[in-house]
Amino acid sequence: MKLRLLPAIFWVFACSATAHGPAAAWRPFSEDSPWNQRIPAGAASDPASVALIADFASRGPLHINIKDWSIPVYFVDADHTPCHDVADSRPGAYGKGFEFPRHIPIPDDAIASPPPGGDNHLCIIDRTRHLEWGMWWARQDTEGKWSTGLGSVTDLSGTGVAAPWFAVRRELDSARARASGFPLIAGLILVDEIKAARIDHALVFAYDRCRTGFFIPPASTAQVTVPGTKNSFGIPMGGRIQLDPGWDVERSGLSASGKIIARALQEYGAYCGDYADSNVLFADNSPGALRSWAGALRPEELEAIFTPAMIRAHFRVLDMGNVLPRQNCENPPPYVTSFGSTGPAAATASARIDYFTRTIRLIMLRGTDLKRLAPTFAVFRPETRVMVDGIDQVSGRTEHDFTSPVVYRLTSPDGATNDWTVLVTSGR
Repeated sequence: MKLRLLPAIFWVFACSATAHGPAAAWRPFSEDSPWNQRIPAGAASDPASVALIADFASRGPLHINIKDWSIPVYFVDADHTPCHDVADSRPGAYGKGFEFPRHIPIPDDAIASPPPGGDNHLCIIDRTRHLEWGMWWARQDTEGKWSTGLGSVTDLSGTGVAAPWFAVRRELDSARARASGFPLIAGLILVDEIKAARIDHALVFAYDRCRTGFFIPPASTAQVTVPGTKNSFGIPMGGRIQLDPGWDVERSGLSASGKIIARALQEYGAYCGDYADSNVLFADNSPGALRSWAGALRPEELEAIFTPAMIRAHFRVLDMGNVLPRQNCENPPPYVTSFGSTGPAAATASARIDYFTRTIRLIMLRGTDLKRLAPTFAVFRPETRVMVDGIDQVSGRTEHDFTSPVVYRLTSPDGATNDWTVLVTSGR
C-alpha cells in the first residue's frame, strides 16, 4: 500500500506554531493518572510478551477507527445544554452517576457513533466541571427521547480509574461504557492534539482476541465470553503495549499525524480497552471532528508502516503482574484478589495469582526471613473466612514459615470453600 502525500495545507494545520510553539491540547485526568504517566525507561516486559504480540500482529496491521465504531465527543457547558432523562434500554443496568432522577446534558445536534446497530457510543464532556457522561448503545427515537444500554459519569479531575467490580457496593458502579470500564474519553485521539502536534497521554486499542474473563487496572472489569477468544491467553482489558522507543519515527515514512501517534505509542503506549474485528486505535468521530480530519487523519494512516511484521518486531506488552477475575469467571469465588507483604524486609515482586490452579507465587528479596513472614492479602467475597491449619488469618498480622508451601482455605458466607497454595521463593 502506498502512502498518500498529505496536502500542503495540513502541514500548516498540524505544525504551525507561535514563537512559543503549538499550544498544548487539553487532556483529562490528574497528573498521576495511569493515562498521563510516561512509561519508565526500565519498565519490564511481560514474560509472555513475545507470544502475545505475535498473536496481536497476526490479526493484521494497525488501523484507526474514525468514521465508524469510535467515540463522538461533544464538549458542552452543562448549564446551557438541554438535559434529558435518558432511559435504560436494559432496566436497572446503569453505572455510577447515572442514578435516577437523571439530567444528562446532550446537545440538540448530538448523534451516537455509527454504524446503526453497533456500539453507538456517545461521550459528553464539560471541561469546566471536569465531568464525562459516557453512554454505550445510545439511541434517540423519533420523538427525541434518548435511551442507553449503559451510562456512567466520570470525574475527569481524578485518575479515571474505577475500582474493580469486587471492591464496590454495587457491581455496575465499576462499569463504564467500554467493555474494560474505561471512560470513553480515555485514550482517544482528538483534533486539538493533532493540531498541537503532540499527544500527551496513553492511547486505547482493541482487537478481536483480547483475553476474556480477566483484567488488570486501569481496567475495572472485562467481558465474560466473546466468540473466538480465550480466558487463558490474549492481552486482557488493561494490558499495555508499547512501541520500541528506539524505533526511528522520523525516517519511518509516516505522515506528520502518523508520527504524532507513533511518538505517543513510544512514550505512553496504549491500553487494551475493548473488542474489535481488527487491530485498531480510536479517534473522535463527532461530525465536527470528521470535518477536521479531512485531509489530516485517515483510518488507514498507519497501515502501510504498522504491518504485522513491524508490530512483531517493534512492539511489546508491559509486565501485567497479577490479573484479576471478572464477574462470573468460570472458576467461582471465593478468590484471593491480591497477595503480598509489607515491611522493610519483605519487599516483593508482584504476586502471580493463578485462578485456574489456585496457586500464588511470590518472589521475595534474597535474604528475606521466610520463616517469619506475615503476608498481606485481600479476598472476595466480603466476609470470607481465611484459615491455615484451622487457624483464622489476619492480613499483615499472622506469621508463617514459608520455606514450604502454605495452604490458605477460603470459606465464603454462602458456604463455598476452596484452597489456595502459596509458594514463596527468594530470588532477587
